[in-house]
Order: sequence, then C-alpha cells, then structure tokens
Amino acid sequence: MVPRSNVVEASATGEDRDVPPRVREDRRGGQSMAKGESPVAPGSAQPKRLVAIVTPLHRLPLAEDEQVSMRHLREYLGQFDRFLVGPEGLLRSVSEGGEYSDFALRPFPERFFESVQGYSRLLVTQEFYRAFAAYEYILIYQLDCLVFSKDLEEWCHQEWDYVGAPLFKDYGDDPAAGPWVVGNGGLSLRRVASALGVLTSVRLLDDPKERGPKTERFRSAPLLRRVLVALRTFLFQRGFHNTVGWYLGELEKHPDIYFQEDLFWAFRARRLAPEFNIASPEQALGFSFEMAPRYCYQANASRLPFGCHAWAKYDREFWEPYLLKRVRPDK
Repeated sequence: MVPRSNVVEASATGEDRDVPPRVREDRRGGQSMAKGESPVAPGSAQPKRLVAIVTPLHRLPLAEDEQVSMRHLREYLGQFDRFLVGPEGLLRSVSEGGEYSDFALRPFPERFFESVQGYSRLLVTQEFYRAFAAYEYILIYQLDCLVFSKDLEEWCHQEWDYVGAPLFKDYGDDPAAGPWVVGNGGLSLRRVASALGVLTSVRLLDDPKERGPKTERFRSAPLLRRVLVALRTFLFQRGFHNTVGWYLGELEKHPDIYFQEDLFWAFRARRLAPEFNIASPEQALGFSFEMAPRYCYQANASRLPFGCHAWAKYDREFWEPYLLKRVRPDK
C-alpha cells in the first residue's frame, strides 16, 4: 500500500480522501455494501472488493475531450469505487476543490507523470498494484477512453488476468490480418494479485539458449565467439541479468529506454507466470476497440464494445454519435 505519510489526507469535511466515498459511508454505520463485495461475519477477515476504477491525472483543468471521457466514466460506472492517481501536488489541489469529491486519491512520485514513458514504468511497479490490494481487479481508465456499459462486473467474472483492446500486426493500424495480440493498456482490466505474481516472479525472463547468441562480439573469431556464447548462456540460465527484478531495475535506472507497459503484459507476463490468463484477441473485441474502430465494430457483430481507447485519435467520426456531449438533466 502507499505509505500513509504519502496520501493526501483531509478534504474540506475532514474525511480521508484516500478512501472511496461509499466506503466512508459504510464506516459511518451505513448498511450499504460496495459493488461486488460479499457479506462477512463479524471478526473475520475483510473480503476483497471486486473492482476499482483507476484514472491517471496529469494536469488540470481537463481538456474538452477529457471532460467527455470523464462524463462517460461517471455516467456508466459511477456506482463503482473510483480513484484518481497522480503526483501529490496535483492531487492536493484536487483535494482542496470539490469537483472530484466522488473519487478517492492515490498519489505516486511525480516522475511517473512527467511523460508517457514515466507512466508506463508506474504500471509495472509492485507499489502501484499493492496500493489497490483491497480489490480483486482494477480497471485502468485513462482520460482518452469511453465506456458505453455498466457491465463491468460481468467482465470481471470472465476471470481473465488481463484484457484490453486487441492490437494489430506489428502494432500498426492495418486490420487486414485481423486482431493480433491483447492488448492496449489505456482501457484495461487487470487482476491485482496476478499482476503482482508476474512482478515478483523468480522465473527467467528470456530463454538463455535464444539470448546467449545475441551478441555482435567476436564475429570474426569463431572460437572466441563460441566461448562467449556458452558463457552468456550459462549466466542467463542462472538468472544473471535475466529476471524481472533486473529488467525493471534497468528501466528505473535508465529512463531513456523506450518502454510500453502494455506490451510487457502482452509478451512478457506469460513467460514469467505461465498461468497468467490473457483474453484472446477475439474475446477482447467485446471489451474494447482502439485502432480501426469500424473494422472492430464489424468483427464484433456490429456491436459496441464495453469501451474504447484513444477515441479522439483513431476515427473520431465513428465515435461522435455515441458521445455524451453534456450531462443528462436527471444526473
């Protein structure tokens, strides 16, 4: 969990802002129960709540398109626990205002919000997932996403460890070959315990027999090269520079290394935890679209997905008819 000293503490009413509003209500003696929570006998261990929605916040005020994304979140998923994550200074200003009083706050170091690369690194830290250890799942909802359904619990009950919009071949936007791999992290559902299982794995990151020969040294000296490859393979087999701990440590030490966290989950996670359950590209189409939404819509039997990512970037015209342009009168 985030250390208590690093949590934005009090709102204007004196309540802890790091606790979801409905949980605060339960603490005051209300009988309501969080969505997806099971009853528990007095004195027994608290059950995990089913799911929380986690929205990264980089700046205020929100841009117009970000306000549309926020409107969809509140309209369709307002009944779930929701968190804003961001640098402590920004979240302190949020705490002092009332516009986001329906969110709890989780601050993390500012370096994680200075660039896309920094944010990607946040989503492969144990600290991030431990901050939501009270939940079985988290839904990452960036403010370039939309949702069109309240059926978040149904997606949790699919019991995948990770699902996001399917990507196309070589990360391109050409759907000719069909969906390739899952998937995009901007709108993604993740099982917290499984993510931590990957990040604490002691399994080898890469196959030593494949990685050992990947060196340009001694190309013109075959004997020396064979010795070097054998030594590299031996060391990698014993975990030298070949564990997730080493890999993530290198990312932390070298912020200039290009890194996409969703590709880590798509391609690395199963190597580190073979039981890590990722939805198939075909299954993921029902959850989210990103690139080529018209193709995805047809491939999804002409049905909208649960949500989408980067709606304003990839074929905004397709999404325009579905946008909540203003708050509904009854809200």
